[in-house]
Amino acid sequence: MKIKILLLVLCLFVSAPFLSCLANAFETHFVAKPKPCKFLSYGDAEKILGQSVRLTENISKIEGDVRKSDCVYTGVSKDKVSGKDVNLYFSLEQKEQNPTVEQARQVFESTYRKINEPELSVEVLSGVGDEAFSISNPSNFHFIMVRKGEIIFRIKLNKATEKTSLEELKAFAKKFAEQL
Repeated sequence: MKIKILLLVLCLFVSAPFLSCLANAFETHFVAKPKPCKFLSYGDAEKILGQSVRLTENISKIEGDVRKSDCVYTGVSKDKVSGKDVNLYFSLEQKEQNPTVEQARQVFESTYRKINEPELSVEVLSGVGDEAFSISNPSNFHFIMVRKGEIIFRIKLNKATEKTSLEELKAFAKKFAEQL
């Protein structure tokens, strides 16, 4: 805080435009959180869905004490069998104030323990973040959850078709976790 006060005083004495200097001194408090689609590009989404995509959601919001950022890409072609959209959901979450590894670990473990359907294929993914798993029902969806430090991200592909790629989904999860 002392540095910001010194900056303000300096702004007054060197005859710089005061409002501009004031804005620069406090800039770090007003920087917006990045949108998640900054991390999951159109190209990545197209590889995973196996078709051209359109961006349908790119938001960041606070729910309780957790910042959640959601990105959704929708394939331009619908699923031939069901007639439904093919969507790729990407979500980042982190406690807004004082995030901890332990808090993220608890969220991860709680989600993993809830898996209790015998027709689902569940796989622990080694080498992806600090902890990761995938859940698949091959004709319906693929889901990956990763914890890296105090950050959790989820990526889900619904209406898995012959064009979609679980391997590309896993490759993106690994690549993104390495960038965190």
